Amino acid sequence: MNRLEAHRHFYAELVTTSAGAAKNERLKHAFASTPRERFIGIGPWKVFAGGNYVETPTDDPAFLYQDVVVALAPERRINNGQPILHAISLAALNVKQGEKVLHVGAGTGYYTALLARLTGETGSVVAYEV
Repeated sequence: MNRLEAHRHFYAELVTTSAGAAKNERLKHAFASTPRERFIGIGPWKVFAGGNYVETPTDDPAFLYQDVVVALAPERRINNGQPILHAISLAALNVKQGEKVLHVGAGTGYYTALLARLTGETGSVVAYEV
């Protein structure tokens, strides 16, 4: 396992455990196997903290593997949502393989990609950004 994969696996443990879903291996796998940096844009990134944005010191994707809200359009306060909040929601939905899912407000598609991992090859996800 390389360094970034290790960060991704720790992040998956962190968000699923914090969401009360530590035993949900499918959700953990979805977070661990979906590279967040592919959906956030090129770094350095602006992370939302205390009502303001703080810029990461470099473009190292490891900074994305924390429970942080990352700006997509900071001037409009449009962000990639908080991972633990989404982990709580995804755990509550209990999406099963083979299901069909509609995702409204898909943003850049990161959480849509997680849904696709949960529905598997026999399921489907339709996503809309509004």
